[in-house]
This record gives sequence, C-alpha cells and structure tokens, in this order.
Amino acid sequence: MAYTDRKEIVIPAHKVNKQALRMVGPLIILYILFYGLLWPDKMSLEAFRSAMPDNPLVVVAIVIGGILAHEGLHGLTWALFCRGGFRSIRFGFMARLLAPYCHCTVPLKLIWYITGGLMPGMLMGILPAVIALATSQMGWMLLGIFFTFAAGGDFAMMWLLRKLPPKSLVRDHPSELGCFVYEPSE
Repeated sequence: MAYTDRKEIVIPAHKVNKQALRMVGPLIILYILFYGLLWPDKMSLEAFRSAMPDNPLVVVAIVIGGILAHEGLHGLTWALFCRGGFRSIRFGFMARLLAPYCHCTVPLKLIWYITGGLMPGMLMGILPAVIALATSQMGWMLLGIFFTFAAGGDFAMMWLLRKLPPKSLVRDHPSELGCFVYEPSE
C-alpha cells in the first residue's frame, strides 16, 4: 500500500494542560457525580481524609510509581504491535516540558497507536474509578481522578487522531506531544 507524505500532528506545550483538562474534566466530574449519587454517605471530608495516606512518602511513591507504570503501559502496549518490539521503544525525560515520556521509534497502525496511547488512562484512571463506583472506596476514586488527569494529554492527542483513515500509519513524535501520520494514498 502506498502512503502520502507525513503530516505532523502536535499539541503545543503551552496548550497541553488546557486541552487535557477540556478532555478529562467532564469525565472527572462524572466520576464525582456518580460516586456521590451511589455513595452519598461516603462523600465527606472525613472519607477523603481517611483515604489519603498518612505518610507523605507514600504519596510520593504512588506518584513516582504511577509515572513509571503510565509510561511502561505505553511502551508495553506499543512493543506488542510494533516492528522490533521493545528495541523500538525509548523512555526518557523531557526537561523543557518537565515530563517523562515513552516513544515508539517506528510507525504503528493507527489502531495500535491509539490503543497504546489510551492504555494508561484506561487501566490507571478509568478502571480505578469504576472500582470505586462499585465498592465505595474513596481511595480508588482518588487514584482514578489523579491518573485520569495524568492521562489527559494522551486522551487529547488520541482525540485528534479520531478522524484519520483506519489504514493510516502513525509514528510517535520524538520530542513533542504528537506524532507523524502517513495516510494511505488510495
């Protein structure tokens, strides 16, 4: 199959947080609304306090571990579907954006790129929120909210790809929140 020249799709660094909040803000509001409707007796400052770890080092460990897991889920998912497997995956930290990253160096089919892009938000954000709604555990809700927000840039980026032809190839951008798209020419 022949492909067109590459097209760059990037969310500028100064717009990432705004677009992320626009994407996940309504979802987080829904989490809180449904939690309050299902578990009104659990929607209190006391429930919030009791769900928070007493030791600040535990919070730091959750955040650092969550960052590593988030990027690891991108890498693991993309490695399953890309040519070269883990040899095609790079991890690092972009100092100018103050952000860790996972980068797939080879093009992926659109569906696999989107799957890898959404995986951390689904498993670390939406799944804990669903567990909280099912069990009334405020701690799960807090994790769901935090990690849904942390995946906001990923959700915003994947939203930009929603109208691409399904047979498109996508190569992750090496230095920006974005990608290069190669659309089928037929």
